[in-house]
Amino acid sequence: MAEHQFRDSYLAATLTFEDDKITWYCPEMKDVREVMMSWEQPIMTKMAEVAVSEGDHVLECGFGMGILSDAVQARNPASHTIVECHPQIIVKLNEWAADKPNVNVIEGKWFDQVSEPQKYDVILMDTYVDDDLHPSFAGFCERKAKDNCKVSWWNFSGGTTDEWMMFYWNNVSFTEVTGLNPPENTYYNRNNYFIPLKILNQKARTHGILDTSTVHISETETKNIFKINTDQDILTCEDPSNPNLIVKTGVLSYGAKCKGVYNINDGLLIVTGNHPMIIKRDGSWIEKNMNELVVGDKLYKVDNTEVEITSINFDSSETIYTMVRLNSNDNYFINNMLIKNGGKDA
Repeated sequence: MAEHQFRDSYLAATLTFEDDKITWYCPEMKDVREVMMSWEQPIMTKMAEVAVSEGDHVLECGFGMGILSDAVQARNPASHTIVECHPQIIVKLNEWAADKPNVNVIEGKWFDQVSEPQKYDVILMDTYVDDDLHPSFAGFCERKAKDNCKVSWWNFSGGTTDEWMMFYWNNVSFTEVTGLNPPENTYYNRNNYFIPLKILNQKARTHGILDTSTVHISETETKNIFKINTDQDILTCEDPSNPNLIVKTGVLSYGAKCKGVYNINDGLLIVTGNHPMIIKRDGSWIEKNMNELVVGDKLYKVDNTEVEITSINFDSSETIYTMVRLNSNDNYFINNMLIKNGGKDA
């Protein structure tokens, strides 16, 4: 299937609205598929209960039948921003929002809001055929979250162990909903469900690289690290003593916020202390964490030259940075410099 074909077919489809469901005919699957169904109400009610407190500023991505939106409104949020992209559902959303002064409707894709300045106490995600979700949701939340922001989303697995479903976040808690009785459908057929909740604490420490950095996708082209997704090629290198440059596909970028970062050569690289690096010291290429590097160590450049580290400054201020990590099994180039794959959150 061509890239985005399923999503594009859905956005172009004529939806059927019934009392208990929204459906559409999918030409790729050659069948009728459900967008949302009324049996989900206990899940959505509990999600709002778990995540939303009175006075919160809430961002909800995806309106559907408005079940979650009703549950959020019942919690008396200070503001309730809803992003929706399907043109027919947008009509329904605007009708629903007409008498609700605390609701702000945004027509379009949620990821298009990543650069907007607003931040939220709660982020709720329940979209459909969403190509941006797994490449970008974690980093999006890190950018849009206030400190201690509560994040919840549709748990397609229904369980508690799928790391991909948890966007590779640690410390996700779950609230079980039992007694469900879904009619047979195309997306969920279990009688229980676990609602995920992630609390984003800006003081948490992660390994990563500043989100304005660039990644080499070929020897001559670069792309912002925050925009890297599973369909994106990146330029890899085994190590400087074996400098074969190979383009590989299939990495994800994940964002997180933290305090305390290291700045090499006045902005050449801005990296967390626990991020693994590849350096030349005493004539040999070795692996060290960023917080073990010293002036005089050398970095390996994409053009097969070396750059000496002339300054390392640690920012111990209260400044909060958005740092991004690549989930890659290979070494890659950031701002032309070779970076070691891997690393662990602190």
